[in-house]
Amino acid sequence: MSALLVTTGYAEELPASEAVEATEAEDVGFQPLNLEGVESEESEILGEVSDNIESMELPSEVEVSRQTRDVGSTDAPVFNVNGNLDEAYDIYLTTLPGEQLAFFKLESSNSDLAAIVCEVSAEGNIDLSTGAGMMANSGYGYVTKPAGTYAIVITGSDAGGDYKLYWNASNSAGAKYILNVKPDLSRIDLFYSNSKVCSNGTNILSDLSWEYHETWHQTGGFTSRDMSMTMFSAKGIYKGSFSSSAYSAPNALLVDVKIGSWLYSTSFYVNVEGNVAHEINYFDPSGLKTPRTFGEGYADYTDHNFIIIDLDTFQVCEFLSPFNYFYTEQGGRKFTLDNLVLYPE
Repeated sequence: MSALLVTTGYAEELPASEAVEATEAEDVGFQPLNLEGVESEESEILGEVSDNIESMELPSEVEVSRQTRDVGSTDAPVFNVNGNLDEAYDIYLTTLPGEQLAFFKLESSNSDLAAIVCEVSAEGNIDLSTGAGMMANSGYGYVTKPAGTYAIVITGSDAGGDYKLYWNASNSAGAKYILNVKPDLSRIDLFYSNSKVCSNGTNILSDLSWEYHETWHQTGGFTSRDMSMTMFSAKGIYKGSFSSSAYSAPNALLVDVKIGSWLYSTSFYVNVEGNVAHEINYFDPSGLKTPRTFGEGYADYTDHNFIIIDLDTFQVCEFLSPFNYFYTEQGGRKFTLDNLVLYPE
């Protein structure tokens, strides 16, 4: 998926007629968003190895077979597997196509078990002398690894036990911050720059879009409103909690639009004794005509204009902007932002 998109509201089927363009802006009371009192904190920079990953050495005299348990395609960048350690070791092989940031974790009723990532040579030999690993039930860990084949070795006490191994190596190395991690590691969202935020290897900022459409009945006809924003570049990435009368996203990513394609229109359909008149107004709340390149208008840089992604549902949920009708004086929609964290380049 190269873009996230949301559409809220749907138009009713209306008769076609000649459009008459309005020549004045809709008077909706353009007002800046007041973000005073909203504190923004910086996140810690992502390292190459997480704090709970440690160097682990297996006894070199122990012979380990290269055979693996049946886990399907271990070349898949994301997988999890249930196992039962009833021998000295369980081994799972996986191949990385490039330098990747590999996340993994191990859950088990036996906290003495460990998952260790070891290199595999071109001849197929597993290097047991060095490895990066973590103990069971210690959360997730991550480590940067170059392209190649690796053995994930499950080992521990003589008691063995059932376990579940989680693995996600879908994102390339070079990320600066962790934005969101699903508990089962099925999706990991990482910040690289204001132009690159990857979710399982896909840049979700590529053609990031929001749109809204509504149609309502009036005496003798219909009225509709259309708004859409497609982002070309961002000037800032934030994470925090967002809520309004329309949507609540306690785990939200806020993408501050720098340049984009902006459309704002209102349509009026009036049927007078069978004669349908259709008028379209293409002026946004600032008085500028659309469609246009957002970021070039006199008021575009005076405030924040956030496309908001709900990270729990992984959907675009709102365009928090004074250009959005609902956040004008006439629109009347209130909002709150809490616990904002800034991810600087």
